[in-house]
Amino acid sequence: MPHASLSVSNNLKGVAFAVCGTALFTPIFAAAKFADGTIPVVVVIFIRYFSAFLLVLTIVLIKGISLSGLRSPKPSQHVMRAVFSMGSGGFSIYAATLMPLNEATAIGLTEGILVVALAALLLGERVTRRHWLAGLLCLAGAYLVLFSRLQNGLSFTEISGIAYAFLGAFSLALECLVLKTLARRESAFALILHVTGLCSLMLAGPALYFIVTQDLSFWLLAPFFALGPIASLAQYCNIRAYRLAELSLLGPVNYSWIIFAALLGYLAFGEVPTLWAILGGTMIVMGGIWLTRLPTQPAKTPKGRLIKALNLH
Repeated sequence: MPHASLSVSNNLKGVAFAVCGTALFTPIFAAAKFADGTIPVVVVIFIRYFSAFLLVLTIVLIKGISLSGLRSPKPSQHVMRAVFSMGSGGFSIYAATLMPLNEATAIGLTEGILVVALAALLLGERVTRRHWLAGLLCLAGAYLVLFSRLQNGLSFTEISGIAYAFLGAFSLALECLVLKTLARRESAFALILHVTGLCSLMLAGPALYFIVTQDLSFWLLAPFFALGPIASLAQYCNIRAYRLAELSLLGPVNYSWIIFAALLGYLAFGEVPTLWAILGGTMIVMGGIWLTRLPTQPAKTPKGRLIKALNLH
């Protein structure tokens, strides 16, 4: 097969894997919404991480990979990533219980501009005026998503949902920055085992407290043990995608998340997106795609104190 044809074939396969990965992550962020308040979010998050940890650990042992070889020279960065991961997952999942899934997802997609802003602040990356214009387009879209609610006045529940959605996006942006430094030197197995193991350990106490005090039965919790394997399969799809296709091609694919969220919200919960939500979501996607097309450059003199504060070096 000619090189050009092989490249096109790999790009198509990569896009297909990326779409599958994005689709698989969608029900994870709607998990607590399916529980309809019967299971606390912290329990859902714990089961998701714990089941994923057991699955990946089993795969590592079957493949004969040495656990000692997966030790990290920067364990503090894994702890930091685990905290941000719990924040992004917990806030985003809880936000979806307080507002329509498509709106929570749209706000979550503002993570793109937050990554650019935090990379400029913490890592010293140089960004251009076009980056900020693309970011403003995303933020304007987020405003439109919430426009009809702002016009009618917001309830405390709606305000809480919006706040949690933005906190989830902010936490995800911070996690991406830490992961960016870890991925340069550690394997995928090491990254997944550390984050799932640490999150399971930190969430075990609160989760067990709610399980015991609210007398949650195993049969009620059992379906949520599928979240770990689903998340692991989604991560596998994303890893395969980035190995096959060009990064510039895959960046926009991640924004298909809002389409899957809207479909799931409509089919499972009868949520019909408003015209403003559709328009705002479209602007967020356009701004996000624009961001993926704009490269950033590392600064010649990084902002040392900020980098050291987060140990990102």
